[in-house]
Order: sequence, then C-alpha cells, then structure tokens
Amino acid sequence: MPDKQAEQLNKLIAGVAKGEPDFLDGIYLFAGKRMFAVAVSLVGRDGAEDVVHDSLIKIARFAHKYRQDDNPYGWILKIVRNTALDLIKKKKAHPAASTEEFFSLTSSDYSPDKRDDAIMLEQAISKLAPDERRAVYLKYYIDLTVREIAAEMKISKSAADRLIKKAEENLKSALNAGRNGK
Repeated sequence: MPDKQAEQLNKLIAGVAKGEPDFLDGIYLFAGKRMFAVAVSLVGRDGAEDVVHDSLIKIARFAHKYRQDDNPYGWILKIVRNTALDLIKKKKAHPAASTEEFFSLTSSDYSPDKRDDAIMLEQAISKLAPDERRAVYLKYYIDLTVREIAAEMKISKSAADRLIKKAEENLKSALNAGRNGK
C-alpha cells in the first residue's frame, strides 16, 4: 500500500480513537470495498453487510489499541476476517462464496512485485483440483482444523490430511515453476 494511503488511514484510525464519529465514516469510505470483499469471501453476500457493520463497531471500540506503525489495512481487514469467522462459527455454517471468488488476490494498490506474486499465486491455486482448492481455502482462510475440514468435506481425517499435504506440494511446485520461468 502506498505510504500516503497508509498515512491517511492511520490518521482516520487515530481520529476514531479520539472519539470523532466522522472519522469512522472516512474509514468506511476509504476501506469499505476491501472490507466488503473480505466479508463476502467468507460469509457470502447475504451476511457481508452485517460483518462490515459489526467490524466498524469493533474498529471504533478498539481504535485506541491500534499502533501507528502497524499496517492499517491489515489491522482493519483482520478485524473483518475475525468478525466473519465469529459469525461462521456462531451459525455453524460455512462460506457461501465460491473458492474461485475468494482466491482473486490481485489489487491495483499492490506494488508491481507484489502484484506479480499475487498473480503467480492465483495461477498456482487455479491449477489445483477443486477438492484441493477447497481444502486450502478451509485451512488457510477459514482457519479450520484438519478434523473440521474432514467433517466439512465428508472425508476421513487422514484423507483430509493427505489432501492438504498434496495441495501444499502442488502449490509449491507451481510457485517454483513460476519463479523459475520469470
């Protein structure tokens, strides 16, 4: 993220910490699209607005704990992610969004190197079999245990463990091949 954007977002978070309600609106205007995208990827469109709303409340509640040297987008999106995961766990439901929609990783805000890495990772993930993509999604983005992944995918725990290991190996191979092809 460019330094000016981080600086502006840091000022908005500091304003919220001081009790300025308009600064929370500024955070929403500045980061709302990203917040919504993360929420949609985890809970689907139906629950995303609630997740963003609840996340803004948490941002207002915990802004005083934010450290100015942190990545402001990272801090905000972590709140969104955790809020969405709390909702998922509470409802005992899993994401309505497809894994393909979630694995759209590129952003125009990225530096060229970071964008290249994101594109390479997207391509590597797209080469995985659908069940491997689902396992990676459940493990690394929904943060489920192997036992929970097995239950979600209706396979044994050992099969889930093998599937995750196979997906990780395939990702490593695809990323190494992509880097060597540069």
